[in-house]
Amino acid sequence: MTAVSAQEPEESVRETVDRNLLEYQAQGSDRGESDFVGIPFEQVLATPENIQLNIAYARQQIIGGDLKEAGSTLERILLIDPAMHDVRVLYGLVLYRLGLFDRARYELELALDSNNLPPPLRAEAETYLNRIKYEQRQTRGSLTLTTGLDWDRNRNQSPSSGMVQSFLGVLPAEERNGDAAFIFSAQGRLIHDLGSQEGHTLHAEASYYHSDKHEVDRLDLDATTLALGGTWYAGDWSFTPRLRGGFYWLQGEDYQKTLGGDFEVAYRWNPHVKAYVTLRGEDENFRATTNFGSAPLRSGRRLGARSGLEWRFSTTQRLSVEAMYMDKQGDASCSLTGAVSGCESYGRYGANMQHSWLLGKGAFSLIGLWAERSEYDGVDRFISPSIVRDEWLYRARATVGAPLSVFLPNAPEGVKDINIIAQYEYETVDSNILNFDYDTHKAALLLSKRIAF
Repeated sequence: MTAVSAQEPEESVRETVDRNLLEYQAQGSDRGESDFVGIPFEQVLATPENIQLNIAYARQQIIGGDLKEAGSTLERILLIDPAMHDVRVLYGLVLYRLGLFDRARYELELALDSNNLPPPLRAEAETYLNRIKYEQRQTRGSLTLTTGLDWDRNRNQSPSSGMVQSFLGVLPAEERNGDAAFIFSAQGRLIHDLGSQEGHTLHAEASYYHSDKHEVDRLDLDATTLALGGTWYAGDWSFTPRLRGGFYWLQGEDYQKTLGGDFEVAYRWNPHVKAYVTLRGEDENFRATTNFGSAPLRSGRRLGARSGLEWRFSTTQRLSVEAMYMDKQGDASCSLTGAVSGCESYGRYGANMQHSWLLGKGAFSLIGLWAERSEYDGVDRFISPSIVRDEWLYRARATVGAPLSVFLPNAPEGVKDINIIAQYEYETVDSNILNFDYDTHKAALLLSKRIAF
């Protein structure tokens, strides 16, 4: 479990709107709307004054993800009957999802001023009106706090064979240690709108992660990362450069510092599909600690590239596919004579796929699969005089979560939006060197809350 993975389940505001749009259309029959299936536009065009038909058609467009056309349909309904304030609230949510904040704010304020909304719908309209006001602030921020417990069946990554190789021969490995840990993370983000019509922004991020193991204390981890950058838009293109830094401690001792940056170029093909390429480079500086005296051998520069595609194929589901490549050039001397051998230099490539699903009422699921191959440049003569390390890593992870309001509907407002998250992960490494060939099962139970300011 990492600080990053602990934050992955957090929903964006727009995903929340998508969820509510879907729930709204699913509840249409409960509000007395006709259940039309597969309505052709010609039928709507033939009877434009049929309000129930138009509402059902708008619901159909929302299900299909065609929010722009759904907005036009809802606008047409309101021209026929401006007193349909529940439709006006739905229209406001659609406009919000389209990024038309001023128009969305106007429609929601008009619906609220009518004083004809039932209490639940009025509360929903007020919630999204406040979110619009937040989005329209020039500078806005958020803080996400996550805490909980995780468990790793093989915390020390003991080899599956129970043996390790060394220049002295094959020896018994350290026993597999299943261990629990208390984890805490805080992730802050500031966004400043530069006031341009295109929506250019500057942003800063800071995060802190703490993992306190119950038994394997030498792996107690504290990590702080910082990032500063901006995003500039040109039509469907976006460009995001960032400077990054990281500081890591093991059992309270200075272990690693990184300094570098990345540059992302993204292109939005349509409202449902986005492609991106990210280039990243950083210098890694490892320090010797009491339990990891050879850590400086891992110091050196690291370059990487990622390219992916995000496909939002429904209002509640998204599929991401990504390919990656990394080149690490270490300064290590892993030979008995002191010559640089390339034992900490490697090329790594792989792919991953993740599916996210908003299940309704704030619940969500994430399923991810990873496969990565690492090919090292030279032998580590402290382990083997002839075998160059070569391995595959495979990982599968499943995450489910929901706000506490699902289980405690009468909880205080400040508690309802806390997410409870459960996660399971299986990881295995297939290596040609005994020392690195292992597998493990991991699980975590977390509580996470996002605070906007």
